[in-house]
Amino acid sequence: MTMEHERFETVSQCIREAAQQAAAPGGLSALLIKRFLRTGEETWDGAGSGRFTLAGFKENEAYTRASKTALRNLFGLLAELLPAEAQATPQVGPEIIRRRIEPMVRGLVQDDWQEVALRELTARTFVLNFQGARAAMDRELATSFMGTARQIFWALYSDYGLKPEEIDMDCDGVCAGEFAHVTLSAYESKDPYSDVIVHEAAHLLHYLKPRHYRLHTRRGQERFVDVEFRHRELFAFACEAYSRVVLHGGRKLRFAFAEKMHDGAFSFPRSQVEEVAALVLGAAHARIGWRVIREATVIHRIRRRGPKP
Repeated sequence: MTMEHERFETVSQCIREAAQQAAAPGGLSALLIKRFLRTGEETWDGAGSGRFTLAGFKENEAYTRASKTALRNLFGLLAELLPAEAQATPQVGPEIIRRRIEPMVRGLVQDDWQEVALRELTARTFVLNFQGARAAMDRELATSFMGTARQIFWALYSDYGLKPEEIDMDCDGVCAGEFAHVTLSAYESKDPYSDVIVHEAAHLLHYLKPRHYRLHTRRGQERFVDVEFRHRELFAFACEAYSRVVLHGGRKLRFAFAEKMHDGAFSFPRSQVEEVAALVLGAAHARIGWRVIREATVIHRIRRRGPKP
């Protein structure tokens, strides 16, 4: 038996053990909980029948609680397989996250919203090293949704070679609305145009609503940045790359750096890099580059004319 095969046998045993521990107190099916851990499916016995009964709701609540417990159990079991230094490395601090996202917020968000946006994006963004993933899972498991917590879990252990092949987890970050999560491997990327912290925080800008923080909004303003749905990935990729461009002093240096993005940005999807690079180059050429990105991606509402006198 190879060391890799032996490692994945250990992981599979941990999955079975975590599911059994969570299922036993309520007399639930460990197989259904194990299936959730592996696939993310939240279909318990009787799901999909179309019958909504009190017993069915109670059963769903019981399986949800048990599945959350199983995730926590499995987190602890697999942690024993990590190097000690990985467990001891502190969480990426808020000062680092704020420094990364501040140019984007200052460039895209209206003045009287900026401090609130910075505070919220900083507090809601996590880098998924061991300590960061544990904190992120606690935040996500406090909500009624488990899917993102499971994604965080496997994103962490994938970076340490502990994710079974059949589990689909191929992304640099996760942003489901309330929080943004960045894999450790993406955070450590050597791509000079990449900053996945900025990318995922950019998604929070078009999810979070200023009125939830008692900020004054005008008619038609919904989010911190009202991005067209079809442009959301373009917006996030452009913010990510342009945040690296602005680190270069002077417009000539910025333009020269942006000009090389098409060939030099190796971590961006090849299907999108041409469009992103063109937008970033246009932003680098402009006096206020963030405005170019904003104008290319936001919802342009039609202004109604007032009644004729």
